[in-house]
Amino acid sequence: MNKLLRIASTLAALAALTAVAAPAAAAAEETTAAAAEAPRQGLRKGAAPFPQDAARFGERVDEKIAKQRAKVEAKMQKGGVPEARRAEVRKALDEVQAKVRAAVDAAARDGVITQAEAKRVRKVAREARKAIGKQLGLEQKPAKKQKRGKGAKRILVPETV
Repeated sequence: MNKLLRIASTLAALAALTAVAAPAAAAAEETTAAAAEAPRQGLRKGAAPFPQDAARFGERVDEKIAKQRAKVEAKMQKGGVPEARRAEVRKALDEVQAKVRAAVDAAARDGVITQAEAKRVRKVAREARKAIGKQLGLEQKPAKKQKRGKGAKRILVPETV
């Protein structure tokens, strides 16, 4: 009797799974068909798929701009930068960020951002970042010390007593 009960419960569970699995399989086929119709690019982990909505892309760019401004303000606060220099840095940031926003607006005219358009916006942002560094006299990396060539002799300095 116990074996018969186990077999009956297993068959009932199998029937329930079959009833649930059929609609799930159909939904999966619809999802793959929809994905095949709209080709997407840039689907690595954490990346936004392209093409994407221009409003969403603009929001992401605005978030990054706000984050950049907050970092610069925090560094100026921590470094004790004088107010006159802060105003100069803020003005330069406004100019650079206006260029980036103009690039986003130009890319978003049709309402959709492609991967190529996003790359152009990124390129404008990188160039603007480099330009602001040069304008403000900030170097990204200090110059490296030159290494002695082969056969160069070390200069010995005598100690004075």
